[in-house]
Amino acid sequence: MIQLLIRLSPPRYKKTIRAAWLKYLFYRTVRQIAQLPVGQIPTRKMLQNLHLGWGNYGFVANLDYLEEVAKQAVQTSGPILECGSGLTTIILGLLAGRRGVEVYSLEHLPNWRSHVLDVLQKHRIPAVNVCLSPLRDYGDFFWYDPPLNILPQQFQLIICDGPPGKTPGGRYGLLPVMKQYLSNENTILLDDAHRPGEMETLEKWVKEAKVKVQTQARTQGTYALITY
Repeated sequence: MIQLLIRLSPPRYKKTIRAAWLKYLFYRTVRQIAQLPVGQIPTRKMLQNLHLGWGNYGFVANLDYLEEVAKQAVQTSGPILECGSGLTTIILGLLAGRRGVEVYSLEHLPNWRSHVLDVLQKHRIPAVNVCLSPLRDYGDFFWYDPPLNILPQQFQLIICDGPPGKTPGGRYGLLPVMKQYLSNENTILLDDAHRPGEMETLEKWVKEAKVKVQTQARTQGTYALITY
């Protein structure tokens, strides 16, 4: 119905109507997910609507990865570290934060951090800390400069979808910078595992930290589950 309305509308109104519809779709879907029984994973349709309503096309994670994030979020019982904020931050808050599991998301862009915080506050999504963490030169690579003084001692789940792929060293810095906050019981979920930069990162992690990598190739992309 909404697509028909958009098609029949005068050209000058199409963009406004579509934007209003996507905003409503996102709000409705957040409410639906928030009302799910604790421990229940959202349906693929819910995640698809959330993905559509969120926008930020070209940067938002694909649907297969979002499904895995949701699955991990309802299972984890310990703190979560997220590298790069966005739609996954909202999902983690809805599924883990509501159970009292703290989420710490590292974000290097002040304006984007403010946007994500606004969404979290507007929808009353709990237990999510979006930490402003500028990218720092560590010598051989760049990575976030995390606020170590406020982070928990150990993380059980790490969602790694940042920093951006063009960052020198890519996502490699997670293990060398955060190794004291990781344990043998944690899981790292790495997005875009098919890209050359992420493949190189995985090779280094296996060699240097002896991690185990399980790659999952899906229709919309590839991600990796990393354990010790």
